[in-house]
Amino acid sequence: MNSKTKILFFLFCIFFFISCTSSKNATNLKPTAANLSGNWTITNIAVDVPAGFQISNVFDEALYSDFQGSKWNLIRNGNGSFTLTNGTKEDIYWSIYGKGNDAQFQFKKLNGMKAKKVENGYRLQLGTISSNSFTAKTIVDIGNGKTGSITYTFNKNSK
Repeated sequence: MNSKTKILFFLFCIFFFISCTSSKNATNLKPTAANLSGNWTITNIAVDVPAGFQISNVFDEALYSDFQGSKWNLIRNGNGSFTLTNGTKEDIYWSIYGKGNDAQFQFKKLNGMKAKKVENGYRLQLGTISSNSFTAKTIVDIGNGKTGSITYTFNKNSK
């Protein structure tokens, strides 16, 4: 091989190596338990409802604003918990419902019971998932057949 071919081959190898290495912040991940497991903090809450509409509480727990800064521990086997900034802690059982663009994050508050005995739970539409963050949106009934939404941004806690 001549020197020009060697240089091109060398550059190709470097490009190939760089493109094959994993990124620390992989984006557009699939909605799987493996990709959502870990320790998360809700760092942003975006509310899309008409002006003047009051949301009483979310997840039958507290005002949506009380979830700002809450910590979520999602274990891959489905066990987990969330802790509000006021110290209120709830054990949950969570999973992914559906696939692809229709995937939802679902959870049940256990209240000291086994998950299979708890009938009611909550589902949030999953948005973008990366190795460092994900979004989940809940639909809010605002009456007269109209809906609004609350979108939660979860950021992964550093170890």
